Amino acid sequence: MASLAIAGLAGAFAWRAPDSNGWAAAALAAALVLDGLARAVGTRVARRAGPGPRLSAMPSVVLAFGPGAGLGAVLFGLGLVVWPAGFPVLASALAGLVAMGALARLALARIVLKAPEEPEV
Repeated sequence: MASLAIAGLAGAFAWRAPDSNGWAAAALAAALVLDGLARAVGTRVARRAGPGPRLSAMPSVVLAFGPGAGLGAVLFGLGLVVWPAGFPVLASALAGLVAMGALARLALARIVLKAPEEPEV
C-alpha cells in the first residue's frame, strides 16, 4: 500500500512537471519494481529453504516495504511538503535506498540458495 502511495506521488509530480521530475519519478518507479521482485524472490527462497532463513520478512532499507509500512511514504510526503521543488533530489535519494535494499535482499537470497545444508546439533 505504501509503495503505491509513493508511486502515485511520484507520478503526480512527474505529470505536473515532466521536464524536471520525469527521470527521478522513473528511477523511483524502477526501484520500487525491483524491490517488489526482490521481495517475491525472498518469499520463494524462504518457502524453498524452510523456516530457517527469515528472508521474506527482513526489514528493508526503505521503510515503505518493511515492518514500518507507510512510514517511508509519510516521510517522503512530508519532505515534499516542506520542499516541493526538491522532488528530483528526494525521489532520486529514495530510489537509491530502495534499490540498495532490493539488491541486498537478492544477494542474501543467492547466499541462502548457495549455502550447503548443515545438520542441526
